[in-house]
Amino acid sequence: MRILVCTFLLFSGIVMNAQSFGVDSFFTEKDNNGKIEGVVFENNEDDSPLGFVDITVKNTELEATTNIDGSFSLNMEPGTYTLVFNFIGYKTVEISNIEVSSNNTTKLLQKLEELQLNTDLTLEDTSKK
Repeated sequence: MRILVCTFLLFSGIVMNAQSFGVDSFFTEKDNNGKIEGVVFENNEDDSPLGFVDITVKNTELEATTNIDGSFSLNMEPGTYTLVFNFIGYKTVEISNIEVSSNNTTKLLQKLEELQLNTDLTLEDTSKK
């Protein structure tokens, strides 16, 4: 019985190490990716950071949302990308030709302008008719 248990443990150890080799090679391939990190600010006097801004990478399925401090991070394959920044009440901004290179971090600071509301609207009082 001892020989059977030892053989089983030895065999399972070999199998586990063989599987971890395959998993390690998968992760080392991901290490060749680049990263875009940045902060989104409000374009005003004090440049307050904007949390919860939606960031999409055009022509891909990659998306991110800024943290409460306005920061974001995207892990991406090397290439040239266009980022779209979108937040309710602010103008949508599209930034093109952002270079991402292998094992490097591209830094980005972005400001968003508030939309100007039309205050010339008048409401008609229909209760007097």
